[in-house]
Amino acid sequence: MKLLTVIGLLLASTTLSAPAMAGWFDDLFSAEKAKPQVTQTQNNDLVGSIMSQLGLNQSQAEGGLGSLLSFAKSTLGGDDFDSIANAIPDIDSLLSAAPALDNESGMSGLLAKAGDLGSSLQGGAQVFDAFEKLGIPKELAAPMVEIVKGYLDSNAGEGTTDMLMQGLGAIL
Repeated sequence: MKLLTVIGLLLASTTLSAPAMAGWFDDLFSAEKAKPQVTQTQNNDLVGSIMSQLGLNQSQAEGGLGSLLSFAKSTLGGDDFDSIANAIPDIDSLLSAAPALDNESGMSGLLAKAGDLGSSLQGGAQVFDAFEKLGIPKELAAPMVEIVKGYLDSNAGEGTTDMLMQGLGAIL
């Protein structure tokens, strides 16, 4: 009988102290709610790869990638660019991350004044102007393209990488 009394007292004491122990459980759930929401672009493996491999911050990686993709899109046209667009999540936000450039300054401005030959090279120059505006050395354009190629090789249909290379031919 004494054993049952002791067990009863132990159960009563743990039951009475349970609400005090629940505090850590509440903290666990409130900490979960306090986490910042992560955007699709932050989750994008491609942007993360560019950031880690080239030592760029998120806005540089997104802007540089957006500049390359914008150039490829303008070179290829909508239908040919679709295979690339379908392989890269949230591509619209990457395209909009490319910095706005004016065609009166920088290398692209000079090429715009050079006539037909200049206009054919102007798009590639705009990529380098965008890189400069983002604080990215133009020497990182080729490694960034290589990262995109690797991503497309893993995540896109056959021929998509070739389509990208066709679109970026003027800068490579």
